[in-house]
Amino acid sequence: MRSRWTRALVLAALALLAGGLRWVGMELSLAPGKLIGDEVYYAWVAGNIARGRGHVFDASPGFQPVALRPPAHAWALSLLTDSRAPLRREEASKPERRLLAFQVVLGTTLVLLTAWLGEALFDARTGLAAGLVAAVYPTFVAHSHYLWSETFFAVLVTAALVGVVTGERKPSAALAALTGLLFGVAALTREIAIPIATVAGAWWLATAAPEGRRAALGRTALMLATAALVVLPWTVRNTIALGRMVPVATIGWFAAAEGNALDDEDWLHSERPRMHFKARYFEHGGEIERMDYARKQTLAMIRAGQPSWIGKKLVRNLALLLRPDFVLFYKLTRGSYGDVRLGVVRSLLVASVLAYLAVVVAGVLGMARAPGRGRRLLPWLVFATVAAVHVLSNATARYRMPWMPLLIVYASHAAVGARRAPRRLPRGSAAVAAAALLFFFGVGVPHFRAEATRLWLHGTAPLEEPAHPDAAASGQPAPTRAP
Repeated sequence: MRSRWTRALVLAALALLAGGLRWVGMELSLAPGKLIGDEVYYAWVAGNIARGRGHVFDASPGFQPVALRPPAHAWALSLLTDSRAPLRREEASKPERRLLAFQVVLGTTLVLLTAWLGEALFDARTGLAAGLVAAVYPTFVAHSHYLWSETFFAVLVTAALVGVVTGERKPSAALAALTGLLFGVAALTREIAIPIATVAGAWWLATAAPEGRRAALGRTALMLATAALVVLPWTVRNTIALGRMVPVATIGWFAAAEGNALDDEDWLHSERPRMHFKARYFEHGGEIERMDYARKQTLAMIRAGQPSWIGKKLVRNLALLLRPDFVLFYKLTRGSYGDVRLGVVRSLLVASVLAYLAVVVAGVLGMARAPGRGRRLLPWLVFATVAAVHVLSNATARYRMPWMPLLIVYASHAAVGARRAPRRLPRGSAAVAAAALLFFFGVGVPHFRAEATRLWLHGTAPLEEPAHPDAAASGQPAPTRAP
């Protein structure tokens, strides 16, 4: 009984720490109160849902998509949106306070789920350490008052991973169905949840004893079927609304075309081909027409890029995915925190980069030295799948955020279990870990150098996020502000 009460008090203290930091961050961002990019889309669609108009973005004249982005995050925000207030285009960049408060609750929940995942994978000490790291991790604190879907998706997919790990240790049909439900809602937030669910099922099969593989196969089928049933009504709705089967959203081919628009001369850094594609993309009228155009352009660019296409995509997209996070500095440059002194920007830059570097190094070491093949296999399967999806389509550091709880858990395991870890790492794990860290420090971190230099000298970031509702709806770029 005493240990149960102690555990409850520890979790309550962790929630107070995490919630307090996130609430302060929200309050600091409220003065100018500016939403940018996809945030505007989610807030506007949430307003339409709350007013009974359905999932449609009608702020942009001539382009009113009904399935541009997945629906779950906007639907969740709609539950807290004031349906009585008029929905005006000039107010689309101003967030409702209750929506930001909801994001703070999600961010706090993510911290507790990270602790739960650490305990499920390893032990209570690892769980507590992972929760503490997640509570103060700068990227998590910043994202907890943004209306992008990353935090909502991170909560869903982290909870699903808790179900996956628990289901491997204590298998049951009910838990498999619940995990499938979580993956299904996650897929209605980000479609990448479906391949992750498939990988989770493969992990169950790989870690099952020979006599238990048939049962593991049955639980995997149940989990995937439940996830599919959650997604199915939305797919039917899209088929009726668009006259074409669209499983979740039409944004996928647009993202793939963006990610495959490479410059022949400076394919590692140049954004010119991507901007050129966007300009042509918006010349097409309807949602389906734009999706078809993006698909044709993607396939054409892949064919034209052979035979070096996959090598360039691996280096460029992984560099974009692994580089230090940049979203906070977009917000700072947009004025979302008012006038911020250069010294504060420099302090945030150092803190966020050092925290990220520490989590990556410790996380990779923790993945390599985790006890048991199953515990070593799971993170590599998840991260390899995430990397493959973003190499084939588009990549940015923002897309990495939902998977950081898993890395934080392994980083915490490396820290609290250092004395118990084997002196010699398994040869295969050591080789993979060394290759991952070599790429990270050789390509991923240097890719951030130009932006980091600008932030250090001038306190501003290059702006690529849309600044107004029309651009946010479609993905059009905003003008870049020179320092």
